[in-house]
Amino acid sequence: MIERHYVNLPGGQLHYRRAGEGPPVVVLHSSPMSSAAMVPWIERLAADFTVYALDTPGYGQSDPLPYGGPDPEIPDYARRVVEFADALGLDRFVLGGTHTGSKIALATAVAAPERVAQLVMDGLGLYTVEEMAEQLERYTPPTVPVWHGGHLVEAWHRMRNMWTFWPWYRQEGERRLDESMPSLADLHLMTMDMLRAGLDWGVAYRAAFRYDARAALGGLRVPALLIAKHADPLHEHLDRLRVEAPTMTVHSVGNEEHLDRLMAAFDRDLGLPDAPPSPVVEHAGGTTRRYVTTEHGVSHVRIDGDPAAPPLLLVHGSPGSADSFDALVRDLAADHLVIAPDTLGNGYSTPSRAEDPRIGDFADATGAVLEALGLAGVQAYGSHTGACISLELAVRRPDLVSSVVADGLPVLAEEERADLLENYFISMAPERHGEHLLRAWHTIRDVMLFWPWYRQDAAHVRPTGPGETEHLHRLVLEFLKSGPTYQDSYRAAFLFESQARLAAAEVPVLVCAAPDDMLRQGSEEASAGEPVTFVELDPAAGRGAAWAVRRA
Repeated sequence: MIERHYVNLPGGQLHYRRAGEGPPVVVLHSSPMSSAAMVPWIERLAADFTVYALDTPGYGQSDPLPYGGPDPEIPDYARRVVEFADALGLDRFVLGGTHTGSKIALATAVAAPERVAQLVMDGLGLYTVEEMAEQLERYTPPTVPVWHGGHLVEAWHRMRNMWTFWPWYRQEGERRLDESMPSLADLHLMTMDMLRAGLDWGVAYRAAFRYDARAALGGLRVPALLIAKHADPLHEHLDRLRVEAPTMTVHSVGNEEHLDRLMAAFDRDLGLPDAPPSPVVEHAGGTTRRYVTTEHGVSHVRIDGDPAAPPLLLVHGSPGSADSFDALVRDLAADHLVIAPDTLGNGYSTPSRAEDPRIGDFADATGAVLEALGLAGVQAYGSHTGACISLELAVRRPDLVSSVVADGLPVLAEEERADLLENYFISMAPERHGEHLLRAWHTIRDVMLFWPWYRQDAAHVRPTGPGETEHLHRLVLEFLKSGPTYQDSYRAAFLFESQARLAAAEVPVLVCAAPDDMLRQGSEEASAGEPVTFVELDPAAGRGAAWAVRRA
């Protein structure tokens, strides 16, 4: 089983995947991917090793480098690999990488030869001055969000082109690659990795283009192997080596045998000790992310603020994750210890293990996270779906929740509920030309314009606009994180009986909503009688969600 972990390093966290038992192997992905791209390596190597697949800083779920400035170099990334090994107690390890990962691995082996027992590289770029200049200029154009979402399709087709031409922007017959197009699921995963890397997704790419691998090979002192398959655009670079590297062997291999030969290259007989257990992530302030495993699934949890401050559970709405409320979390973390899980099936949390989950299942999972973290008597804030979960948790577990702020509770008539359940959800299945990305973009945009979003007539107009394009881009990425399981928490919220559960509450409940919230009227009508009160939010006047939490 592949586990996912974070580790605290100087200046930020690094995310990694771990599997297997035995001596340690660290593997590094290509740009602009994440450790998810290394799953085929992990699955094969885990039979003989403890495998650590790192998200390069600034990619996947790892924080950017805290040093190196806006344009770090490959040795800066190599320094992070050593810091990772130090934090996990890996004195010596086998190191492997592909493309950008090969250069980071090479720089690590040159800088810390006493730590690297063996180096395995899959493709190593050795560019001419002219190639480097052209690629620095053209290979990594920034993502520029546009109001119609076309930048998402542009990213999708750029990734397709990376499997079709070398370099991707030279769309000429003689530049075709002898590669099959990845599956739609893999292409979606890689495009999401590119988009999650930020608007300037090419930081590590450009570092790789600038890195002088030939000079580095001259200083290589550890046993090493360089391999490239015929279809790899870096295969032709094997003929460019022209360097004395006596500890390195070089292999050109066919496409079909590539993975087998690559996996066989990792030395099983180095006599390295077995890897130690991964350390538990401790929160000491700032922002900490970790995973919490319970009987309900694996929850990805964000923790912010002073560990000694009063604890506050924050539960996001659907679709999205805890990061959907980044500004709110940072505000509340000034005087609270904020615990913000991604609800199951959203963000980076696994789907619920319940076959057809209801709000009670999400509440139980959230309660189990609090118990695992040793927290009780917390104040809870939730928005929309999160309001349902927070309220239900308070009803079920008043020992865990001392009070609730429910921001926008769905109160639905049966006809409205049936209409939403039938029409609200869209297909998130990847499509060949990226149509699913546009569908996601315009669904989120239409949510800002109509309620419900699919009733696009004058009677259903909302008095709101889609906001700034970059903000909408972030919301859409949060939506896309969840994939098809985003429907589970939404459906549970539509089926939730808010009024009955408000009546069952024994702890104080403050219900609130902004005037332009589509759930505002129902929220107020449902909030009659102790221990429930209602207040109207007015963010423009400083009475937003954080104000409601501090008022409660």
